[in-house]
Amino acid sequence: MTSPSRIQSEFTRQAETLSTAAVFTDADVLARILAEVAPRKDMAILDVGCGPGILAAALAPLAGEVVGLDVTPKMVELARERCRKAGLDNARFELGQAEALPFADGAFAAVVTRATLHHFPEPHKVLREMARVVRPGGRAVVADVISSEDAEEAALHNALEVLRDPSHTRMLSASELQREIQAAGLRVVAVSSWDMARGFDEWIRITNAPERAAPLRTVMRALAKAGAHAGIGLTEDGATVRFIHRWCLVTAERTG
Repeated sequence: MTSPSRIQSEFTRQAETLSTAAVFTDADVLARILAEVAPRKDMAILDVGCGPGILAAALAPLAGEVVGLDVTPKMVELARERCRKAGLDNARFELGQAEALPFADGAFAAVVTRATLHHFPEPHKVLREMARVVRPGGRAVVADVISSEDAEEAALHNALEVLRDPSHTRMLSASELQREIQAAGLRVVAVSSWDMARGFDEWIRITNAPERAAPLRTVMRALAKAGAHAGIGLTEDGATVRFIHRWCLVTAERTG
């Protein structure tokens, strides 16, 4: 089970590399998420698991207030510095756990989280907290990489992710993600997905743990040669291991 201390350890290590990684700074992806959050100047928005503040900094110019929360002090430090440099004085950042958000019921017009749920052993607790702190009629927007609907493919995919980053718990399938959101008391109003091509080198580089690269590359090359694509289109051409991450973006509303 992934503990907060494990997450803090991994993301302290990854903070600098993650803050500049193309997969997280991609303008098209940020635009997709912003379109679903639909920020306005009269809105207070919460970014759960804000990391180095990339999404919060994109939201802040369009919102009244953005609050970012993360469990890793280094991430909060980088988020504050990012927004300070950008002159975004309506963004603030706090340390805290997503399973117990330190905010009042209905405190936000919208709540968003990106690439976080797969780190939580009990993602339903995070989603319930998101539903609690968003006001009635407000939006909860979740974006995450998903796994295959096939259980064996999903298990193999998640095993590879854990070998890369031990703070990983489990990527949900698209249907699981939607069920969890609905079970949290939110009404799903929109679902979209897209594929993002990944290469082994840039994927492993983000972890800032080079000692993991060689053994994991060997495993993934062997799987690709054997035709075990892990639900992510795993391939190798002798020099490079490639695969696809499928993202799912779910927009939901609190109805009561």
